Amino acid sequence: MGKGFNLGQMFDNTQNPRTLAAAKAKIDAYYAQGFRNVRIPITWTEKVDGTTLVNEVTVGDVNRNHPRLLVISQVIDYALSLQDMYVVINAHHESALKDNNRAAVLERIWQDAADIYRDRNHRLMFEVLNEPHLSNGSAMDPANVRAMTSKSYKKIRAVDAERIILIGGNQWFGA
Repeated sequence: MGKGFNLGQMFDNTQNPRTLAAAKAKIDAYYAQGFRNVRIPITWTEKVDGTTLVNEVTVGDVNRNHPRLLVISQVIDYALSLQDMYVVINAHHESALKDNNRAAVLERIWQDAADIYRDRNHRLMFEVLNEPHLSNGSAMDPANVRAMTSKSYKKIRAVDAERIILIGGNQWFGA
């Protein structure tokens, strides 16, 4: 995959503008320097600019018409249009999901994401749960992490048998 960079503070909080133009400028700058891997952190269940990407009432079904998701899809498509560029999307800053062991919500997010992006090049990869730690900084129970990630893995595999799925280590991925 080569050298990579992070497109953070865009779709996981409100620090940077959430536009294709802003993302494209950063992607192009790194691409010109030989970087061929971009991680796009996505917060699905926590509010970013007052809204979530999932239905807050149901079990986490992704709002496929959410303006932020539409821009995320544009950014993914742009990055994948670049020769040899790999893209990683994840579930990022999902404090309540992790604190409350909401496996069914994470499972539904990845089922929907797998469906939404089923026709994208397999250089698009899914990182199921970024840094599985609780909001107080302590590690999640390993059994909960394994259960949450394995259920999500199965949902992705039901849609796409070849998509690369990343499952990190404990707490801060330092293990």
